Amino acid sequence: MSFSSAPFPPAPDDVVGEIDRPYSLYQPALQVVPVVVDVPHAGRRYPPGFVEQARLPLKGLRRSEDAFVDRLFAQSVALGAPLLVAEFPRAYLDVNREPYELDPRMFDGRVPPFANTRSMRVAGGLGTIPRIVGDAQEIYFGRIPIAEGLARIDALYRPYHAGLRGLVQRTQGAFGTCILVDAHSMPSAGLDREGSAKSDIILGDRFGTSAAGYIIDIAEEAFARLGLSVTRNRPYAGGFITEHYGAPAAGVHALQIEVNRALYMNEATLEPHDGFETLRDAISRALADCFARWSGWLDEWREAAE
Repeated sequence: MSFSSAPFPPAPDDVVGEIDRPYSLYQPALQVVPVVVDVPHAGRRYPPGFVEQARLPLKGLRRSEDAFVDRLFAQSVALGAPLLVAEFPRAYLDVNREPYELDPRMFDGRVPPFANTRSMRVAGGLGTIPRIVGDAQEIYFGRIPIAEGLARIDALYRPYHAGLRGLVQRTQGAFGTCILVDAHSMPSAGLDREGSAKSDIILGDRFGTSAAGYIIDIAEEAFARLGLSVTRNRPYAGGFITEHYGAPAAGVHALQIEVNRALYMNEATLEPHDGFETLRDAISRALADCFARWSGWLDEWREAAE
């Protein structure tokens, strides 16, 4: 599959349409590194019924996208790692949540008794079926049928995680370990938890619980070496994907990477700007460094040279 098959950036007519698959999977001819990259929030296929149902215009809905992050991390495939990209938008369904983080106030009908209705994310309007986009604007005019929300979970959430889980298990089976890179972008506005402007890159490992220390150490060094400012875990330590898949003691490490949108796009127009290719190249170089060091290649090269 090729990224060149779709317009970049997409025109409005290219983002409104039925979702024909939950994700796209881009695979190298041969996976040569114990790494899987997933992009859960860059999906830009908006079902017409959802757009009609929303109180926000299309551009308002799209503000919750991690726009073009799939393009920024596309070089992962050439570097030997599979890349999994959600096709559906975050405003429609968020796979970086538990499967049933549901807000009863959103739905006509009773939510399942096993649903998590009391999480902080639900309280903030950002559950599995989001109530708001990132700037706290309500998505819907009123309640939606609970059957519709559950259908989205069955049709999209479950297949996405089945695909991701399969890649992680296959990679661990082949290499004895797996490093999952969960790729995102963040609005430039706002401050981190220490009151400072957001860094260029924020790395999240759930405060050391989702990945071994050397994983995040290597990533921080790789991005910093390119002149990018890097922060760990503040204000983004990782969501459900990082927490759920990261099990260092079992050989699976999960690292969330957040990229500051101001580096590559106009956040008002949702258009990439002149910095896009520069940042994409920097991310590609950082990933090449990380993949090599995480795989132990650099040590082998040094030994061979000696």
